[in-house]
Amino acid sequence: MAIDERSEKNIQTLKSEVQPLARRLIETAREQGINAKVISGYRSYAEQDALYAKGRTAPGPRVTKARGGYSWHNFQIAFDVGIFSENGKEYLGESPDYRKVGKIGESLGLEWGGSWKDFVDEPHFQYNPNHLSLAQCRERTAERKDLLA
Repeated sequence: MAIDERSEKNIQTLKSEVQPLARRLIETAREQGINAKVISGYRSYAEQDALYAKGRTAPGPRVTKARGGYSWHNFQIAFDVGIFSENGKEYLGESPDYRKVGKIGESLGLEWGGSWKDFVDEPHFQYNPNHLSLAQCRERTAERKDLLA
């Protein structure tokens, strides 16, 4: 089953080590009858700051707690999934399928935001095998060091 165009475009923004994990997550979910898509991948600091401004200094609801440099998305190791109706036209912001997809992600070695204690983020997945902190990610990025090496 081919990955949908939107998901593939977002997957391609991720580090090469993360891409096959994101694809396998979507493929496995679909095999289980869940219409999941990757709706967000890498975000620049500016894009993250714009999201952070929503509900604060810009119109709209708050969508993130993280400013630029304080989101795993800024380091190409995180992505968000969305669950969609069977025909793919309706985004389901809440669905029991997020838990099912979370378990799939964890079985692939991804960290799932739905299992976080302080800020539950069911659509969020990240690959951080070295257990780096965000500060370490910022430092390694500034020094042009590989985060996953």
